[in-house]
Amino acid sequence: MAYLKVGIASMEQYKARTLAIARGEYVPRPGEPKVWFQSIESVAQVLSDESSALVALAANWKWRSRVS
Repeated sequence: MAYLKVGIASMEQYKARTLAIARGEYVPRPGEPKVWFQSIESVAQVLSDESSALVALAANWKWRSRVS
């Protein structure tokens, strides 16, 4: 099973981190979060039953290219 590590940071902290990465002043270590939220509440909204069902549907969708 694959895992996704998430981080919690204020918008100011996230912006400062992103700018430091862009300037080459900071290199994220392997295993650091790739997805960031501003609060536990925002994580809960994303992981609601409805959102989780939509993510599961998309993960199990058989993508097929259509040729016209």
